[in-house]
Amino acid sequence: MGRIFLVLVLLAVSLYVVKYLRTKLDESQKKIKKDSNTTSDKNKMVKCLNCGLHIPEKEAIKIGDKVFCSLEHAQEKL
Repeated sequence: MGRIFLVLVLLAVSLYVVKYLRTKLDESQKKIKKDSNTTSDKNKMVKCLNCGLHIPEKEAIKIGDKVFCSLEHAQEKL
């Protein structure tokens, strides 16, 4: 009788640990997904005013609110 009780307790503890670990894993995956969404904002694409080429915003040439893909295109439009 004592061994059956011990097995049931170990089973209950094991199930609790598995449920706890799954919850933590789900939370970490949500955090990773959320972080990847914020990094995609950093890689925003913008359109060159001269040729229409889409380039990452961090690589674009900005003059006022105008965006260009290169200095040559900026000089042509200005």
